[in-house]
Amino acid sequence: MSAPIEVLVRAVDAGDTYLSWRWLDRPDHCEYAVVAADTVERVLAQLSAALPALQAGESGNDGVERALTGAYTDRDAELKLTEALTVAVLPVAFAAQLSRRSARGEQVRVRLTPSARLAGLPWELLIVDSVHRMLEIADIVYEPPAAVHAGRDNLPSDWSVSAHRPALLLIDPRTPSGAEAHHLGPVLNRADHSDFTDRVDSYVTAGRIPAAERARCVAARVSRRDLATALRTERSRLFYFGHISSVVDEPGSAALHLHDTRRNWGMAEPLTRPDPHGNPIVSSGDHRPLAAIDLLLGTLAGDSAAHRVYGHTDPQPGARLWPMPPRVALIACEGGVDYRSAETFGLVVAMVNAGAALVTTTRWTLPTNRAFADFGPGTTAKPTTELGLRVDRAHEGLDPVGELRAWQRECLHRWQAGGDIADSPLVWASLSHTIAPWRP
Repeated sequence: MSAPIEVLVRAVDAGDTYLSWRWLDRPDHCEYAVVAADTVERVLAQLSAALPALQAGESGNDGVERALTGAYTDRDAELKLTEALTVAVLPVAFAAQLSRRSARGEQVRVRLTPSARLAGLPWELLIVDSVHRMLEIADIVYEPPAAVHAGRDNLPSDWSVSAHRPALLLIDPRTPSGAEAHHLGPVLNRADHSDFTDRVDSYVTAGRIPAAERARCVAARVSRRDLATALRTERSRLFYFGHISSVVDEPGSAALHLHDTRRNWGMAEPLTRPDPHGNPIVSSGDHRPLAAIDLLLGTLAGDSAAHRVYGHTDPQPGARLWPMPPRVALIACEGGVDYRSAETFGLVVAMVNAGAALVTTTRWTLPTNRAFADFGPGTTAKPTTELGLRVDRAHEGLDPVGELRAWQRECLHRWQAGGDIADSPLVWASLSHTIAPWRP
């Protein structure tokens, strides 16, 4: 198969949003369109209402209940929302070009750097013509800003060089008891763990995971120090299925949640519980997240005790403590919030800086398997588990982006044919891929 034709798409918010595109087989010809801010904000509010993240005045399971009875669980409502998003965001000229190239049999890859306003948009669902969605005619990948490539601490190795190395899987890692007060307990039921333990067992049998690491893969206590130790062994990939949280408009706050407490030094503040008057109750068991700023700066701001934890006597940058393999998957709520801020920096960029060439993650909060069972009477499907297993399997192969796109097409066609809640775009359309290969 011939190499795909690539098109660079860049979005910038400056009052309105300016969208430019340049086909790399015509690099001297750049086109652009202006997306009116009021129009796009209005339709993005409709998208937000269809997703599970809590909105103002909501609490508990309000967001999940709204999403699982909303536009992304009804075929007609989803189509109407997607049509509105398409009209607001996708330039007519660009859509026509995509359609013509597809009709000629060309393979297309869209290399997209979204603006903060468009960071959560499911581009794959947009309607290119009256028949096709974007995912049916093009690969869509995110590219971090060019500045992220400059001066990376670790350059990624090629997959052909690293594919034989062991994989590192962290599936539903246990968090301290103090984390549960912040809704950061297990993301899977015990029964759902078996789907992943079966996968781990198959990897151990095939030699993809050392037998000594089997017990650490699913529902285990893994600290930031344990992660650093595991990454001292060169890896082919990292797969994380668990919690991610972030603070809006606070670059570097996006964080993984491992078995760390206040006792574990880090740059993120521990999570405390308030007393009846709203004052924090400080406890040694308070959970400390492993934030993107940690993965960037390591112990550069730490004291000698922090250095010694990782076997050093002097400060170390995060990319040395937690060097990333060339492929990383973060299957969690809003793993890809990097693009949501004007300053693009979150877990994705931190991992790119530390050596990742591909980071697959999710754009928005994911409903649990149990939530689907509650709102889809009689369903036995496990959409969130399936998403994780599909991403994990694809990251073992030669073309993870292409394999996942093929699966998403299957999901789309099942959704269009049957409209079953288990096939809802709420889960499978959340995926995004950031690519950042070594560019000599």
